[in-house]
Amino acid sequence: MRAKTSTHTSKVRLPQTNGGALSDQVYEYLVERLIRGSIEYGDALNIKQLAAHLGVSPMPIRDAIKRLEMEGVVVVKPRSVCYVRKPTKRTTLAAIDAREMLEVQAISMYYRTVDRDELSGLHQLLVRMRPHAECAEKGALEQAAEIAKYIELDREFHEELCRLSRNMYIQRFYREISMHLNMSFRYGTGTCHGVETTYGEHQAIYGHLCGNSRHAVSVLRRHLRQSKQNILSDPRFHTLSD
Repeated sequence: MRAKTSTHTSKVRLPQTNGGALSDQVYEYLVERLIRGSIEYGDALNIKQLAAHLGVSPMPIRDAIKRLEMEGVVVVKPRSVCYVRKPTKRTTLAAIDAREMLEVQAISMYYRTVDRDELSGLHQLLVRMRPHAECAEKGALEQAAEIAKYIELDREFHEELCRLSRNMYIQRFYREISMHLNMSFRYGTGTCHGVETTYGEHQAIYGHLCGNSRHAVSVLRRHLRQSKQNILSDPRFHTLSD
């Protein structure tokens, strides 16, 4: 287990939560770091160091961590020792299947009625993804950096698909699932069936949504099932306990 602490001395600006409690802001900060993979499985969370880094008292840190404990994301032990729970094969597969159900349900709800203006967020993400997808000819180090940027935009693309459902429960559950499939594990060193291929699939989903076509649902389902196969082929998946 390694401790996850910050080397920055400046205070972090916490995300705003529409007038929510300070513990809600701390929770959203930790959730975002978990989803992005800057906090990884097995990392220790030091309450005192987090409080100093965020410029808050330990109490909202404890409250946020308690919430993450209830969601099965962290394990809390005596003397305020806590760490991010390492998933098992079973919990990982359950999260993957739940992710597919939520995303497919989300676009099944709105593909008939969505319009171009509502899809502007997806379009902008595709524009931003394009240069990172065109990285096949780059050197190994530069290519890895481009893939990392692409992966983050990929995550935003799928989150936007759920946001378009206008259903707060789908959005909330999707973020919770994303913590269990965070960036450090979900994609590994890259998308196994090729960045250019996945980018084309994203374009196809967007195009079908623009035409209010149900094909958006079938393309998304195939895309997510291939993503599941990618995870199953990742050597790290086989190191997890049953």
